[in-house]
Amino acid sequence: MTEPLVCTRCGGQCGIAEDVESYADYGPAVVDEAGVVRPQNADGEHGHKHDPRHVRTRAYCLTETCGHQWTLRRRFDPLPAA
Repeated sequence: MTEPLVCTRCGGQCGIAEDVESYADYGPAVVDEAGVVRPQNADGEHGHKHDPRHVRTRAYCLTETCGHQWTLRRRFDPLPAA
């Protein structure tokens, strides 16, 4: 049996977000005529490597007037409930 995760402040249902640190490596870069730095390869073949690092799992209230959020201390499994 499942039950909604509720806000500790207002009792409304909550959502879950995973805060991560990541990077995007676009590979070799060039400067165009306007002075804008751009990836050298337009096809994205060289780069776009992402290496996310988990920072925290956060619960947030879905009630617009509440906005409460906190670090989730319960175990979190990203697979949906059956």
